[in-house]
Amino acid sequence: MFKKVLIVSVLLFTFTTSASANALYEVKKGDSLTKIAKVYKVTVNDLRTWNKLKKDSIYVKQKLIVQKPKVANTTTKATQAVASAKPVTTPKENPAKDVQVKAEELITNPAPILNDVKSLSSDGQATYDLVVDFAKLLVGTPYLYAGNTMAGFDCSGFIYFVHSQAGLTITRQSSESYFAKSSAIANPVVGDLVFFENTYKAGISHMGIYLGNNEFIHAGSKGVEIASLDSTYWKEHFVSFNRFHMVSE
Repeated sequence: MFKKVLIVSVLLFTFTTSASANALYEVKKGDSLTKIAKVYKVTVNDLRTWNKLKKDSIYVKQKLIVQKPKVANTTTKATQAVASAKPVTTPKENPAKDVQVKAEELITNPAPILNDVKSLSSDGQATYDLVVDFAKLLVGTPYLYAGNTMAGFDCSGFIYFVHSQAGLTITRQSSESYFAKSSAIANPVVGDLVFFENTYKAGISHMGIYLGNNEFIHAGSKGVEIASLDSTYWKEHFVSFNRFHMVSE
């Protein structure tokens, strides 16, 4: 009886911890889009669309989205959804028209970096792995004002989408709000957040996901792309690396 209970417990734990990973599949030898589509009860066209595939050829260890991406809750307050929706401008471009932000949301003096912030939990690390995998699959997706689907993203919409797809319970908010719900850290790991200020408006105005080697991925005016923190522009606007409270121990 004890063995049966133990086996059931292990199976339940395995199912729970892997549920968020089910939307992402790693291609194995002998796989084809038709075979994968049949297993996940979707169409080959679905797989092509979700993964932006131009042809049916795939390769071993390629990661594919195999479930329909989630859609943001349409009841989210508009003020939260568009607060950071304007595209980030480069030094040579004229700043975009400011979006009105409530006084309590404007952060011009970011919190100091904390050396004693709680470390990343084991579940948080698993979430980070999925977040980064999903984010990289979306490189090239166009910029879209207030966008939070694969049709297009703004910076915070991108953060919302990839974290939701990775299984994290998160609501669609502005970059200012995400900054307030995270803690600044001195030693970032791949998957942590990176924040910027004074890009198209005063205060926290842009964010992305840290990839290591001083690179980050974000949804900017040119769409989802990987950029370097060593560039002059991002150095001037960098604020801090942060970590969501919900992924800490």
